[in-house]
Amino acid sequence: MFIEVLISGALAGLATVVGAYLFRFFDEKIKTRTVYVISFAAGLLLANAFLHLLPESFGLNSYWPFFVLGAIAVFYFLEQTIIIHSCQEEHCEVHAMGTMSLLGLGFHSLVDGLAIGVSFEVNFAVGLIATSAIIFHKFAEGGCTYSLLVCDKALGKKALFYSWLVALATPIGAILAFIFLRQAPDNFLGALLAMAAGTFIYIASSDLLPATHKKSNWLNILLFFAGMVFVALLGQFGK
Repeated sequence: MFIEVLISGALAGLATVVGAYLFRFFDEKIKTRTVYVISFAAGLLLANAFLHLLPESFGLNSYWPFFVLGAIAVFYFLEQTIIIHSCQEEHCEVHAMGTMSLLGLGFHSLVDGLAIGVSFEVNFAVGLIATSAIIFHKFAEGGCTYSLLVCDKALGKKALFYSWLVALATPIGAILAFIFLRQAPDNFLGALLAMAAGTFIYIASSDLLPATHKKSNWLNILLFFAGMVFVALLGQFGK
C-alpha cells in the first residue's frame, strides 16, 4: 500500500509542477483551455466527496457533519487571510503577502496529500478515485500557484522554484497520512475522511465551479458530468 500512496502523492505533486510550467511557457494558449480541466476536476471532486468519502465517514464517526463544516470553515478562513486564490499575472486584484501566501499554498498542497493517504486507508478504489480527482485539480492549481507567485515582487523571480516546493508538500502529506494512520482508531479515520470531503466540496464550490462560469459552454457542462460519471463507474469497478 505504501508504494501506491507514494506514487499517487508524487503524481499529484508532479501535476502541480506541470501546470506551473505550462502557464509559464504557454500562458495564453493554456489559459483558454484550462477551464475544461477545471470542469472535469470539479465533477471528480464533488462526486468523490459525496459518493465515497462521506458515506465511509458515516459509519466511523457520528460527528462527521462537524468535521465537514469545520474543514470548509478552515479553508475559507485561510483564503480570506492568507490569500491562496490566484490572480491573472497582468491583472492582479490583490497584493500577495509574500511568505504567508506561500505557506498558505503549501498547506493547501499538504492537505491534498493527506486526502490521498486517508482515501487509500478506506480501500484501493477510493484512493485511486481521490488521486484522479486531485491530479486534475492540481494540474489547474499549478498554473494558479505560478500566477499568484508571479504577482508577488519578492517571490516572482523564483516562481517556478517555489512552485516545486508547493508541489513537494503533496507527496509529503500522503506519506505522513500513511505513517500515522496505520494504527489510528476508526473514529479518527472517520473524522479525517469527513474533513477530506469538506475540503473537496470547498475547492470545487469555491475555486473550480466559479471559474467554469466565466466561460460557459456545453463542453464545460459535459465534462463536469463526465467527471461525476467517471467516479461512479470507477467506484463500481472497485467493489
